[in-house]
Amino acid sequence: TRNDDPMAASRPYDLGRDGFVMGEGAGMLVLESAEFAAARGAKIYGIYAGAGLTSDGHHIAQPDPEGRGAARAIGFALEEAELTPADIVHVNAHATSTPQGDIAEATAIRRALGSDTDRAVVTGTKSMTGHLLGGAGAIESIFTLLALRDRLVPPTANLQDKDPAVDLDIATGAPRALPSGDIAALNNSFGFGGHDVALIFRSV
Repeated sequence: TRNDDPMAASRPYDLGRDGFVMGEGAGMLVLESAEFAAARGAKIYGIYAGAGLTSDGHHIAQPDPEGRGAARAIGFALEEAELTPADIVHVNAHATSTPQGDIAEATAIRRALGSDTDRAVVTGTKSMTGHLLGGAGAIESIFTLLALRDRLVPPTANLQDKDPAVDLDIATGAPRALPSGDIAALNNSFGFGGHDVALIFRSV
């Protein structure tokens, strides 16, 4: 365990991961119509495109290992956004650094995106912030929007020995560039009791 070393203890997708690290923080986003934002001269960071919400009810603390509820949430978000899996170029994963959760989410992402999964660069920013609990979804939505704006995916910290059960293209070591043009990204937020939320944002 690395629990005596907070900077290295949160290590999503790493074989040596052994649970999440509590963090502290909060974030706020302003959601408004494009017309209203333009009228007041607001700086627009991205476009909310769609959301999906499910509750798989698998276990109070353990995720469904098959990722079925999470995959459905991603599917609902794609449907509302009127996008296909091929449109997703980046995923800010829930990625709490738990042995079960990281694999279950990786399974859900691949289940939802199918053959287009490898088009999406995945990152786990809790490796740098810890788990902010109620603040995690907002902060990670901000990270997702900034990745779209800057066309850069932040790397997953502390990933030294990738778990072979995690079959995803994970950014590590250095930021990864995103393509130009109109692109979309997915932000996952999952909670105890099987609460699954997937948000999709588009670039401006």
